[in-house]
Amino acid sequence: MSAEAPPAVALSPDVQEGLARNAITFPDGIPGFETCRRFVLLTSDALAPLQRIESIEGPPAAFLGIDPRLLLEGYRCRLTDTDLRALSADGDSTLLWFAIISEADGILSANLRAPIVINPQRMIGRQVLPDEGLYPIRHVLTTKA
Repeated sequence: MSAEAPPAVALSPDVQEGLARNAITFPDGIPGFETCRRFVLLTSDALAPLQRIESIEGPPAAFLGIDPRLLLEGYRCRLTDTDLRALSADGDSTLLWFAIISEADGILSANLRAPIVINPQRMIGRQVLPDEGLYPIRHVLTTKA
C-alpha cells in the first residue's frame, strides 16, 4: 500500500512573495536533496525549541531540527575557510546552527556531526561536515518506550 502525497496548497501571490523574500538559499542544496535550493525556517511557540526548515522549490523536503548547543553544553564546530566563504561569513559573523532530527525504529536522534549553518545576514545556508568529527551523527534524544 502506498501513501499519496497531500495535494499542493495554492498560495496567494502575497504569501509566495513573502516566502521568496525570506528564503534561505542553499547554493549546494542539502546532501540527498541537492535540487532543493531555497528553504524557509519556521518557528513556533508550540514547537520550541525545535524549528522546521522547509523547501519552497523542488521536491517536497522538510526537516525538524534544534540548535545543537541546546543539546550539548560546550558544543563547538569549527568551520573551514571554504564553509565561511560559501556562507559569505567571517569568524565574527553571527550564525544560526541547526542539527537535523531523525527517527529510526522509534528512536529520535540529532545529527550533531553535520549541522546546517545559516548566515541570517546573507540568507545563505550550508550543511557542513567538520574535519574533526567530534560529535555523533546520531545523538540519541529519546529511547524506545
